[in-house]
Amino acid sequence: MAFFYFILFLLLIFAIIGAVVYFFTELTSRIKYFILAGLLVGWAAIFAYSYFQNKKRIERDKIYYEYLHDKNITCIDSFGKEVIVNKQNFNFVSGTLVFMGKEGSRYEGLVISIDKCKGE
Repeated sequence: MAFFYFILFLLLIFAIIGAVVYFFTELTSRIKYFILAGLLVGWAAIFAYSYFQNKKRIERDKIYYEYLHDKNITCIDSFGKEVIVNKQNFNFVSGTLVFMGKEGSRYEGLVISIDKCKGE
């Protein structure tokens, strides 16, 4: 997220510089439009990035909510097999957003990323 704010800050700085260049210099119209187009592409890229990150976060929250309420979650492990994740067999590690197989279960030692799971 810090990277996102850094890029946003840089684009704001470039927007200010672009506005100064656009209005207070005697560059050709072609160069001014090129600068404006570059800024617009940058802002569009940030918008798209934040939109898809937010969508991904909402999906993760739904999966975590289902896990907390003892529902079965279908996931794909690192070997390509389908695994049913639930509270009886897996722990959720919030720092890395993974499900880890509990000790004593048949899934002991198995680590599955929350990104490889689908909610109901």
